Amino acid sequence: MLRLHRILYVPNHGSPLTNHPSLMPLNRRRFLKHALAASAAAALPTRSLLAADAPPSAGARYPYLGRTANYRPHAIVPPGRTVKKIETFTKGPYAMVRLTTNDGREGWGQISPYDADISAQILHQKIARLVLGKDIAAIDDLNDAAIDANMKWPWSFVCRALCGVDTALWDLYGQITGKPVCELIGGTVKALPAYGSSMRRDISPQDEAARLARLRDTSGFRAFKIRLGVPTGHNGDAAPGRSEAIIPAVRAAVGPDVALFADANSCYTPDVAIAMGRRLEDANYAMYEEPCPYWELEWTQEVTAALTIPVSGGEQDNDMAQWRRMIRMRAVDIVQPDICYIGGLTRALRVAGMAHEAGLVVKPHAANLSMVTVFTMHMLAAIPGAGELEFSIEAVTNMTREARAMFEPAVEVKDGRAHLTHEPGWGIRVRPEWMASATHQVSEA
Repeated sequence: MLRLHRILYVPNHGSPLTNHPSLMPLNRRRFLKHALAASAAAALPTRSLLAADAPPSAGARYPYLGRTANYRPHAIVPPGRTVKKIETFTKGPYAMVRLTTNDGREGWGQISPYDADISAQILHQKIARLVLGKDIAAIDDLNDAAIDANMKWPWSFVCRALCGVDTALWDLYGQITGKPVCELIGGTVKALPAYGSSMRRDISPQDEAARLARLRDTSGFRAFKIRLGVPTGHNGDAAPGRSEAIIPAVRAAVGPDVALFADANSCYTPDVAIAMGRRLEDANYAMYEEPCPYWELEWTQEVTAALTIPVSGGEQDNDMAQWRRMIRMRAVDIVQPDICYIGGLTRALRVAGMAHEAGLVVKPHAANLSMVTVFTMHMLAAIPGAGELEFSIEAVTNMTREARAMFEPAVEVKDGRAHLTHEPGWGIRVRPEWMASATHQVSEA
């Protein structure tokens, strides 16, 4: 028989945000930016980030895996149901997960996109044995046991696989309670503003500016994100002078009333990142994403301290200790956990809780148009001050076509907004024809 060991999680007494030695001196503009963010966060409710009924762990001294002093383990359904079967359906870049309980209830989740076949194998080999036969009510303990038991295989693929189980559990909770996931975490079903996220670097500044202006008029987007530099590009560019040219070109094309963001995907050293950030400030951009290699927190912190434009990051990060460091040192102004990369909604909510305690904005990453878009919509509907949904505008890619074939209803943006349904759980139905065409694997208790 498999045993799930309960771990003690402890609050962190004191104020690490004010005492941490890595906090950099702030100039007057930076001070005002952080003061405004902190006051806005203090005015917002935090109950949606916490379980409503379970008290925080008592008598401990150290936060563990994102369970801070204020964190409450989720208690959504009563104990008694156990996991009987975990199935994966893998095709191309995607893998869906179906979790079945001992009383026949089903919930659907998704493994992180990209190399999903590898993640599916890891799910069956490294995670399923920790979940089968366990009570579905203990979602926090199930998440943490998967991390603890895989200490020699940390983070990326383990978390990508874990996302499939965690999101299937949340769908199960919705099916059992008859509620959408967003309501289970303190939110409401509503229309969500979306921003058009461009993935292209193989397009000229003039052509990118023209297509974003068209989407503003046809789809109603009131915000867009463009790409700068080259991913982990060592200060390179997709074409000579492209980044310097695209910043003012897009602003001129869409006008002053459209919010603009820019993503450098870990391209720059701090000096070059700061210079590019000044160009973004001159063109009135509203967010500068991942300017430096994401693992170089001190580099990003230097850029954040030097600029007035809010700097964002975190989409690649899945280690809760790294998240704690990032937030404590204020390496960024806006944190961007990706539900699929980080290991599921439960862990993403922990990051949101840490960020809100520190007065930072949470704007989840969701560039891959698939179930992560649906997951993120539910999270955005529950957490305070999160802003717009990231929505890929690359409608003709193979990934997008495959995502639309997986489930229904498809996520659409009309008049600049995406709409949640009132259906329980994630509110989607996996298409039987897609399941039939996918590689099927099963782990059973």
